[in-house]
Amino acid sequence: MLRFILKIFVALILIFIGYNIEESLRPEFIGGGFILLITILIIDGFNFFYKNWKRLKLALHCFWISLSGKYIRFSMSYQYLIKVNDKYLLVQNANPNWNWYQHVGGKYKRLPETQSVLKEMNATDDLKMKTAGLKKDDLAVFVPARNAMKFLDWFNSEKNREISHWREFYEELLGGKADNRILKKKNFPYVNYRFIKSVQTPLKRAPIESGWDCWEILQYDVLELIPNESQQKELEELLIKGDSEYIKWASTQMINKLGYDEGELSTKYNIGPHAKWVLNLKWSKA
Repeated sequence: MLRFILKIFVALILIFIGYNIEESLRPEFIGGGFILLITILIIDGFNFFYKNWKRLKLALHCFWISLSGKYIRFSMSYQYLIKVNDKYLLVQNANPNWNWYQHVGGKYKRLPETQSVLKEMNATDDLKMKTAGLKKDDLAVFVPARNAMKFLDWFNSEKNREISHWREFYEELLGGKADNRILKKKNFPYVNYRFIKSVQTPLKRAPIESGWDCWEILQYDVLELIPNESQQKELEELLIKGDSEYIKWASTQMINKLGYDEGELSTKYNIGPHAKWVLNLKWSKA
């Protein structure tokens, strides 16, 4: 943006100089300035519009919704891709209302400072989500549509909010609940991972079966686990043990079919739709 503004500034200076120098040099400066200005507006303007079209479209949509004073539900999460051979590790969703499996991970937490930021935006809690126990202070909130872009900018700035991704990994695979003690702490005192991509849904109506009647935007930061030698060995041993009630090892095909086994022509277990978005690094309707 700054470069774009500087280019326009240079073109305007050339035009200004052209109108204030001797007449014989005016056509060259004025013509060159206008040609440069038009070129910048066409080429740079097109590039800016193309790169920011989705954001501009979202901003316009949010503005339109804001006219009726409505709120937008935001759910901000991170998910791990944990792959051994050709299978991905999935865990049972902790919410009893959703009987499905998903990649290891969950919603970001709010910090004390987060509350003041959300208060400034007039955000309210998502009352359909439990706020006790491990779900306490999850970053799932309703934000006035007029503040939607402000909320996204704040979240992506990573200021005054949780940015570590260790907590959910620990809770779901090493945690205090007996069913969650899947991995040994001696092999997993820490994990290395790489950030792959943020997958964000478009502004959309929440599906009826979700229980919400609202507009929503869901975001999943996708992380790829990079196990060391001992961690890789334990994951391979876990794969050999096979599925349990709490964990499943699913192929790419199974995840894309949300648990439907084409060989058996039946659904072996339900997989959350966001598991497919995380795997494919993009949102899709079906």
